[in-house]
Amino acid sequence: MKPNRPPALLPLMLLLELVALGATFPVIAYYVRELGGTAFHITLCFFFTAAPKIFLQPIWGDWSDKIGRKPILVAGILGSIIGYAGWAYAPTLGWFLVARAIVGLFGTQLTVATAIIADTMKPEDRAKGLGILGATAGLGFILGPLAGGLIASATSNAFIGVFNIGLEGGALIIALLLPETAPHVATHLRRRTNSLRLWRQAFAHSGVGRMLFSTLVGSTGTSVLQGTLVILAADRWGFDVAQTGKALALYFLISALVQGGAIRFLVPKLGEVFLAQWGTFLAAVGIALLVPNLPVVWLWVALTVIAVGASLNTPSMTALLSRYTHVEDQGKIQGLNQGITGLGRSISGISMGWLYDAFGPFMPFAISAMLTFAGFVLLLPIDPKHRYETFHSKHPGDEEAS
Repeated sequence: MKPNRPPALLPLMLLLELVALGATFPVIAYYVRELGGTAFHITLCFFFTAAPKIFLQPIWGDWSDKIGRKPILVAGILGSIIGYAGWAYAPTLGWFLVARAIVGLFGTQLTVATAIIADTMKPEDRAKGLGILGATAGLGFILGPLAGGLIASATSNAFIGVFNIGLEGGALIIALLLPETAPHVATHLRRRTNSLRLWRQAFAHSGVGRMLFSTLVGSTGTSVLQGTLVILAADRWGFDVAQTGKALALYFLISALVQGGAIRFLVPKLGEVFLAQWGTFLAAVGIALLVPNLPVVWLWVALTVIAVGASLNTPSMTALLSRYTHVEDQGKIQGLNQGITGLGRSISGISMGWLYDAFGPFMPFAISAMLTFAGFVLLLPIDPKHRYETFHSKHPGDEEAS
C-alpha cells in the first residue's frame, strides 16, 4: 500500500453503505405512521438504531485493533443485510423496531473506516482524509434520500428494505477485496478491553474528555434532524415523502461540498479547533431557526446553516481525537466517539418525539438548539496548539509489566 493514502475502494464501499442508510431517512416517518405509530415511535426508531452503539462501538473498534479492520467490516455488513430484510418484511411496528435495532447492533462500518484513515495517513493529513470520507458520506446521503423518496413514492415504503439489501451486497463484495490496514499491536492489547474502564479513562483525559462531552451534548441536539425534522416538514409545510427526500438531499449536498472541498483549505488556515468550535455554533443557530413557525423558505435557510456547521465540526473533531490518541488505541477511541454519538442520538430518539407529541414542534427544536450551543461552549477552552498528553488506554498490570 502507498504511504499516506487510504485504500482506493474504501470510499466506494462507504458510499454504498450510506446510500442505503440515507434512503431510509425520508421514509421512516411515513412507514411508521403507516404501521400505526406516532411521533414518539418515529424517533424511537432512531433510539433503537443508536442505542446499541453506546457500548458496542468501542468494542467493535477494539476488536478491529486486535483481529483486523476487514473481519469487523464484513460482520457489520452482514448484520445490516439482516436488518434491512427485517425492514422489507416487517408485519408490525414491533417487528420494524426490532429490525432497526439489528442495524444499530452491527453499524460499525464508519468506525472502522475512520480507523483505516488513522492507520494509513499521517496525523497532519487525517482531517483531509476524514474530509474525503465526509464527502463520500455526503454523496451517499444526497443520493440516498433522493432514491428513497422516489422509490417509496413509486413502489412502497417496505420496498426500501429490498433496495438496501442490494446495496449492502455490493458493499460486502468490496469489503472482501480491501487490504488489511491494522498495525501489529502489543501483546497486552490482545486482552479483553473493559468498555466502562475505557469510558472512564477517556473522559478523565483533559483534552479528549472535553471533546467527548461536547460531542455528547452536541449530537443530542443535532439528532433532532433525524425523524423529528421529517415530522415537522410533513406537519408544518405539508411535505410528502418525495419532497422530504429532496430536502434531506439538499442538506447533504451542502455537507459534501464543505467536507469534500472547503475543509481542505480551511484546516491549514484556521485550524481544527476553530472549525470544530464555530461549526458547532453555526449548527446551533440553524436549529434555532426551526423553532418559530416561519414560511417554508426558512426551512431551506436552516438546513443550509446546520449543514455548513455540522460538516465543519465533524471531521475536525474526529481529527483532533486522532491527534490526541496513541496509534494502538485509534480503533478504540474512534469507536468510543461513535458510541458517544450513539448515546446522544439515543437521548434524542427517546425524548424528542415525546416532546413533539406532548408540546408541539417548538419544544424539541428549542431544547436541541440549547444543547448544541452547550457543545460549542464546552469546546472554547480547547488548546489550539495541541498541548495535551497523548491518550493511551491502560490495562491493569501494564505498569508492572513495563
